[in-house]
Amino acid sequence: MASTTDDDDETITVEFGCDYAKSSNAKCHGKYCDKEITKGSLRLSRLIPNPFIPQSSTREEQLMPVYYHVECFINYSRSGNENKKRVQNVEKDFQGFNELKKKDKDKLKKLFNYEEKIQEKLSETSPTANTNYLEHDQDKKYWQISIDNKTTKTKYGLLGEPDSNAIILYKDFSTQSEADKYFEKKTEEKLKHGYTMKKQTATRKNDQTSLSTTRKRKQSSTPPKSTPTKRQKTTSTKQQKTTSTKKSTSTRKQPIRSTRKKTK
Repeated sequence: MASTTDDDDETITVEFGCDYAKSSNAKCHGKYCDKEITKGSLRLSRLIPNPFIPQSSTREEQLMPVYYHVECFINYSRSGNENKKRVQNVEKDFQGFNELKKKDKDKLKKLFNYEEKIQEKLSETSPTANTNYLEHDQDKKYWQISIDNKTTKTKYGLLGEPDSNAIILYKDFSTQSEADKYFEKKTEEKLKHGYTMKKQTATRKNDQTSLSTTRKRKQSSTPPKSTPTKRQKTTSTKQQKTTSTKKSTSTRKQPIRSTRKKTK
């Protein structure tokens, strides 16, 4: 059976670690994985308090590692409570990072940089993500799903509670069409279970609610300003000169003719 450690002690993580498996005895604590970690392979760990060690012992003795495959650790970070401790800086947060091989250092940097980009693209203030927000009036709950390209983010919790108590889940798909199908399927399931859409329009097709997943912004209808050519500039300046000369001649004072009769 898969381990349930993720759900039990996710909020008591003290530190993170990385090293190479010294044997094949340790099993992965990923939520859907209980396979052994092969000897010599790269593994990541969460360091949590060991309940069997007295507090009078050293800090290293008080902490107990919980091991993961690299991919399983990424999945662990993508789900759970929003205030759960997560890796913010690979080089600083992982104990033993400097002892890793260069290729493994680069691998971890690339993976966690990608995770940061996902979180930015699927944040509530993201201009590119498409988001459906639903509420259940009777149960006082909310459910939200966002999509950007091939990645989705689901977030849910109780109305009136702070965001730090919300549960989140990130999912990656191989194609954008798969992500779109998941986005629509999950939204339709919530609508069938009493949720109502808020701040989002829905259209009915074939007696089923299907949601528009258009992510392109509406382009402004105002055409771009065209820059005048040299010929247009010269003709316009000539026209301005001719009009100015006409005005100047018209405004000149005419000589006053005397109306007196000449005396002989």
